[in-house]
Formats: sequence, structure tokens, C-alpha cells
Amino acid sequence: AATAGISEIEFRIPWEKLAPGPVGEYLEVIDVDPASQCFYEPVNLDQPELLAQNGLGPADGVPQFHQQMVYAVSSLTIRNFERALGRRSFWRPGPSPKGARAKDDSYFVQRLRIYPHALREPNAYYSPAKIALLFGYFNASSDDPGDHMPGGQVFTCLSHDVIAHETTHALLDGMHRRFLLPSNPDVRAFHEAFADCVALFQHFTFPQIVSHQIAATRGAIASEENLLGQLASQFGRATGRPSALRDAIGETDKQGRWKPRPPRPEEYETTLTPHDRGGILVAAVFDAFLSIYNRRTADLYRLATGGRGVLEAGAIHPDLVCRLADEAAKAAQHVLTMCIRALDYCPPTDITFGEYLRAVITADVDLVPDDDLDYRVAFIEAFRHRGIFPPGVRTLSVGSLLWRAPEDDDPPPSATLQESLAMLRRHANRHVYAKSREESFHLQRQLRRELHRWLTLHFLEDCDGLRDAAFLGLDPDQSFEVHTARFANRTSPDGDSASQLILCLHQETEKPVDPNDPHGPQMAFEGGCTLVADIRERKIRYCIRKNHGSKSRLARQRAFALGEFDSLRATYLGARPLAGNRSGFDSEPFAMIHRGM
Repeated sequence: AATAGISEIEFRIPWEKLAPGPVGEYLEVIDVDPASQCFYEPVNLDQPELLAQNGLGPADGVPQFHQQMVYAVSSLTIRNFERALGRRSFWRPGPSPKGARAKDDSYFVQRLRIYPHALREPNAYYSPAKIALLFGYFNASSDDPGDHMPGGQVFTCLSHDVIAHETTHALLDGMHRRFLLPSNPDVRAFHEAFADCVALFQHFTFPQIVSHQIAATRGAIASEENLLGQLASQFGRATGRPSALRDAIGETDKQGRWKPRPPRPEEYETTLTPHDRGGILVAAVFDAFLSIYNRRTADLYRLATGGRGVLEAGAIHPDLVCRLADEAAKAAQHVLTMCIRALDYCPPTDITFGEYLRAVITADVDLVPDDDLDYRVAFIEAFRHRGIFPPGVRTLSVGSLLWRAPEDDDPPPSATLQESLAMLRRHANRHVYAKSREESFHLQRQLRRELHRWLTLHFLEDCDGLRDAAFLGLDPDQSFEVHTARFANRTSPDGDSASQLILCLHQETEKPVDPNDPHGPQMAFEGGCTLVADIRERKIRYCIRKNHGSKSRLARQRAFALGEFDSLRATYLGARPLAGNRSGFDSEPFAMIHRGM
């Protein structure tokens, strides 16, 4: 009853012509239920009677509403990514036909497939092998079913948080395929944490929910249990948990009482499982949001309390609720945009939480030079309180956390490499006028081929080639690939525009896990860089490296592969498979991690 006023909301998503399913430009919903051997009739959202009433009304037991739900939430998530990144989204390239090379990525996948009733279990996951989202359903706990009827069916495809989480996995995999390959404890935890962050901050795109929760907590969303800081609350209670599946701001003690969760810096050193470790990053980002929210609303509290800053007992004025909700929504959208935009400033492999902080700060400085409300300081302080420190940084300040400019590198790039960017303008213009995502996809592949050909000759024939290979973090004697090449056109809050090329170079070799046993088990060791270049100025802005020749990083990865942690945990919760020992877990990394959510 307490949440009856927000039990039904409308999604605002971009208009597109849909086929029954729904099937659109990015998504294809296929409602087959293998456990029941059923194929449910697809909903046609372009029917006049459905258009007239803004789609089907909520109905837990109607498969067509489930189809509508997954389409709407996934579309909203895609929209948030494209607005932040300044370009259209792509899914992971499709599986190669039989007999093709294993790393062949020439097959454009237009649509992510979504199966609302694929599993009869409390699970949902993104499948990189199928390029699909698979949602499960199950019976609620008989003893403690939460908001559900004891033993009644619970559908994960009806949870905004679960859908947004899984869609984010697919979008992130489309950008950084090497983030599926864990080389340190942060890699898979980052995938989980980032997906949770997107789901959390999308809560704030629904004005009814934000206003309701602001009123219920009297604006104190950090100190009281509320829906804004929780993920999949109904799912959590249906499976017998005392509260939500995950909570960014609080925890439930043994007596079943909720309380705010204080920062514990030591957790980052001792927590290893992907969900729990990822929770540390989620808490840090949410702490930064709360700090920004408090700063944005401090004047409103002073006005409402005559300067005292302490609200009187009782319900707060509806006008204050609206203003607080508006500021919360703006701050959340800004934080979500910062988090997504930072993906273009991450290294191409072996990411750590500290490096992600540097990516957030650098990306924000690049587009928003003036930080009047100290958003960047809020991020730095929140990460510091959670014990997350970037490697190789002496001080925690905005200036020291920025990725190093090329001219400050040792060695810096040659003039030849900088001047080679002139050929990018021609490709940038083609992308602007591309008629479809598929055309853009093949234009990107053409650019990658040209860059690979040019770099290969440059390393072999140019006197500056060895110097530039070192600048790019590559071993010039080993093969490499131009992994991705993407253009971005972003607009700052001041109206300034930035046209950029984001280029990822990748290199992989096999190394013995035990350096004293060169003929023993082998592991894949990766390196490379993310190159951020300004198209208008024809200038490399940043080269974010994972040096392929780094002996210290190789030693850390060897220790991780050998299992400094116990073998059972390493096998199931994030250790990297050895070369030549690829398991089913490796092809479906999220299925096991998400089992039981």
C-alpha cells in the first residue's frame, strides 16, 4: 500500500517502427519458453489500440506485457549510453561461420535478442556466445515470499533493475570485449559494478518514484532505507532475503534491521567475489552522487528552515519535495553520464577500479572544464573512503589523476604518428553521413584495416617505428590488432562540441604461468592501449596503456592465474582460465556469476 502510488509508471523511449516481438533497430524479443515448450504470441506495439493507451497495462501473468517490459527498459538503457557517448551503440560482432578464424569479427549483429522466459530458475544473464539476454522465472519462497504470494511465480523480466543490468552487460561487451577476460580481481567485478550503477541511476529517470521516495525519507536518501539506493528489491525478498538483492547505501543486520553502511577501506583488499567486490565500486559511485546531491540541495534546506538547516518534524512541503526531486534527478543523470562517458578513457584490457576513477576524471575534464559544484572532487573523496587508489599516482587530486598527455610521456609519440591522424578526417566525414549502423560498422572495419596496415609498415620501415611502438605499449616483434575504432561527437553543457576518435590497439601472447617451468601450463598475457584523438586538431590527446612489456604486471597476472586465492574460488568466481583450457564457464561467464543473482 505504501508504494501503490508508484506501482505504475510510463517509460519515455525513442520512437521507432516496430515489428511484432517487439523487433526494432537494436532489439528483438523472442518469447520461447523451453521448460514449458511454449512459444508465446508476440506483442504488436504498433497496433492502434495499444498506441492509443500507451501500450499494455501492467499484468504479471500476461507474456505480452513481459515482452513490452524488456523492450522498454533495454531501449531506455541504450538511449542513456548513446547520449553519453555521442554515437550509436553496437553489439559484439557475431559468431563466425564454421571454418572461419576464431577471432574473425567481421559479422555485424544488428539486434540483441531477448528471451523473457528462457530459464526456469532464479537467474538472468547476458550470453556473449548467443549475443542475447536470457531471463528466468521461479517460485517465490513459501516461508518468506516478501511482496509475492507464497510459492507464486516471480519473473526476472519484470524487474527494471535486472533488465537494465543485463542490457548494460551487453552494451559494455560491445565496447570492450576484452573486459570478459579476467586478469586481476577487478575485471569481472567491474562488469558487475558498472551494470549495477547504470540500473541504480536509471531509477532517477522516473519522476514519480523520485518524488515519492524523497517525500518518504524527507530528502534524507542516504540515511533511511529507500528504493532509490536498492537493486531488485522484489526479487531479493521473493528469494527469502530480508531486503533488496543489493543495496548501495545500507545493509540489514542479523536482527533484520536496516542501517546505513559505513565505508570500510579494508574491504577492497579482502573482498574477492565479483558481486561483493563490485559492490565496493557501486558504493563509491553512489557516495559521490550523494555528496553532489547534498551540495546541490544545501541552499534549499537553508531556505526551507530559515537558515537552520534542520527540518521540522512531519511531512515536508510538496514544493520542497518537487525541488529536491528535480535536483536528485539532475545529479543522477550527470553522474550516470560521467560513468558511461568514462568507458572511452579506459585501458583496453586488465582494468582496475583505480584506473576507472582516472577515466572518469579525465573524461569529465575533457568535456566540462569548469567543475563549479566539485563533481570530480566528490568522486575522488568517495573512492578514497572506500580504499580505492589508482596505481602509480602519488597524490589524490584532479590534476594528478588525469591521464598523462602524450607530450609528457617517455617516449612521446613521433611527429610521423601525430601527422598520420590527418587521414582520419576522411573517415570521420563518412561516419557522419552513414545511412545505417551496419554501414558504420563496416566503415569502422575499413578504418581498422588501414590503420593496421600503416602501423605495421611504420614499425618495420620508419626510423621512429620502434619509438612509437613503445609509446603505444606494443611489442613490435609480435602481431597486434586494431581492436576497435570509433568516432564520438559530444556536446558539453556550455554547447561546445568535441569530435574524437577512440582507438584500441591490442596484443596477446602466451606466457608460462610458472616462469621456472617454460613447458608447463600457459596463460594469455595481454597489452595495448586506448588512443583518444581530437579529429579537428589532428592531435593525440591521451594514450592509455597496458604495456605489453611490463614485467611487474606480468608477475601480478601470474600470481592471479596460479591462484593466490583458493582454487575453488578461482575456478568459479573470476580466475582466468589457462591457455588451452577453455571451459563452458569461459564462454558463458555471467551464467555462473549470476546464478541465484
